[in-house]
Amino acid sequence: VCPNDIVSQWENEIKRMFYKSYTFTEKKAFDTLRDFRRYQYVILNYDKFNQNDSPNLIYKLMQQKIDFVIIDEIHYSKITSEEEASLRNRYLVGLLTGIRKKNPNAKVLGLTATPVVNNLTEGKSLLEMITGKIYNDINTKATVPNAVTLYEKLSTISIRDIPPYNNYLFDKPEFVEVDVDFDRESYNKMDLKDILSTEKILTNYRIKEILNNIDKAGYTIIYTEYVGKGIIQSLAKAIHQNLGLKVVFHTGDDHRGNKLFQEKKAQVLIASRPLSIGIDGLQFVCNRLIINSLPWTHARYQQLIGRLIRTGQNYKVNVIIVLASFKIGNKRYEYDRKKWNRIEYKKTLADCAVDGVLPERNLVTPEQAHKEALRWLERLERGKISTISRNDLEIELTPTQKESFKRKYGDITMQHQKINTEYSYTTHERMQRDPREWVQYHRQLNENRKLWSIDPLDAIIERLKTMSLRLKIGDFGCGTAKIMEEIGSDRVISFDHVGINDKVIECDIRSVSKYVDYNSLDVIVFSLSLMGKNWSDYIIEAKRCLSTRGSLLIVVTTHELDEGRRLHSLPNVLKDNGIVIDTIEERGDFTFMEGIKI
Repeated sequence: VCPNDIVSQWENEIKRMFYKSYTFTEKKAFDTLRDFRRYQYVILNYDKFNQNDSPNLIYKLMQQKIDFVIIDEIHYSKITSEEEASLRNRYLVGLLTGIRKKNPNAKVLGLTATPVVNNLTEGKSLLEMITGKIYNDINTKATVPNAVTLYEKLSTISIRDIPPYNNYLFDKPEFVEVDVDFDRESYNKMDLKDILSTEKILTNYRIKEILNNIDKAGYTIIYTEYVGKGIIQSLAKAIHQNLGLKVVFHTGDDHRGNKLFQEKKAQVLIASRPLSIGIDGLQFVCNRLIINSLPWTHARYQQLIGRLIRTGQNYKVNVIIVLASFKIGNKRYEYDRKKWNRIEYKKTLADCAVDGVLPERNLVTPEQAHKEALRWLERLERGKISTISRNDLEIELTPTQKESFKRKYGDITMQHQKINTEYSYTTHERMQRDPREWVQYHRQLNENRKLWSIDPLDAIIERLKTMSLRLKIGDFGCGTAKIMEEIGSDRVISFDHVGINDKVIECDIRSVSKYVDYNSLDVIVFSLSLMGKNWSDYIIEAKRCLSTRGSLLIVVTTHELDEGRRLHSLPNVLKDNGIVIDTIEERGDFTFMEGIKI
């Protein structure tokens, strides 16, 4: 199983190395029958696990006795959230479940450079996929001890090959700074909400430094995360006109330039994300990589570097990253530097889970970490390795798990009714005992979002983005913490009964005094979170936390404000607590209120 781009590469390598073998691809591969007289390889791309008819095709393949499964770029199928597995993941694990039942001796090999990128859930899901066992003892909350635990589990079943990124053929990246001095009029034309427009404008300013750093005597790759709005065309035109070099492309579905570049028929290859997956051969040609627009994660960055720093490398590779900042008056915004800092930060937990390297931003003292490492080594030397009886990981190709959760916790209507007829501290205690109820609620809520004509949370985020960057925001009942993700943890403090990550404070939001001082927040958000019998306590607490002239943003379902309904008295409760409603507006099925504390 592999990405579509490298199906032919796998097929060619199999035929070259095992010339007596037979290969099968496309949908007909699912009809392959076991033949004990010959070796057979079925090569499937990941898209085959996303289709409506995938379960039926997979079921046919499961009827054959399969000996060995190789899942290349296995991170394509990992689970990125505890809430929901993708169709791809579910169907792939369903296939593995059937294979193991038919042949208990079947082997599974996963190949990836990036088992963990954003959170520990990803690594845990791959561990379970490979072993076919459930690892309930791995906590995926983002802490160093949990990352170390995942590392212990991964290291017992894996071989980790780390390319020599710091050898004599590779220097640390060189940063070239570009300062853009906007006047107010130019800045107003720049829509920061539209990433493509922003990248287009900043690319125009980066081009000068890109031209200065192209090796006219060598072969240069220019990487850009974004290609739309004429970004790659602008780069190509500037290079051709100013340097007279031939430029080719490897972006989206256009991969023709890669072959020409490797054959040295073009000196510059402009590439985007597809270049970082499964491409081999660039190490024999390229001696310079210039990054116009950075990828968003350390894993993507490392994959990109890994196209050049690999077996057979012929040239020393210089990596040049062009970082654009812009100024308006005396204020300077480090646009690309912030992105690079995110890449650096994201690698810390991933490096710990995958390579056992403790992050620089350690969550435990060096002494504690050292003692824990020694205890682990002592257990290994004595042969006292803890043994855990694990249940098999089985996924049927029907949504039975969803139904069992619904039977246990009720559908979203029943959950709403339960929460709204009890006090918040009762809800909090119950969800702390069994966080799966919280997960089930938000799983169903996210399914409902797909049916809404407007998503209130998106509207709230858009409103927050129009406010001053200096304002401190409180997200009361944050759910999946999307506001923090979009606005930034340096400005947003998030609360809920259960934290989706370690930055969310788990508490009953009727009282957050342990975490928030009087008058210390500039904005407070209640997005569909005025729940529970004592919802008015939330308003009282919001008043305590808000600074004078601070804003209170509330979204509720409109019908709940009707006479005799649960939130009918909301306007009066706000008034009694010194909150003046500045605007009130119905959008879709929801009412948006914006109040000011006077």
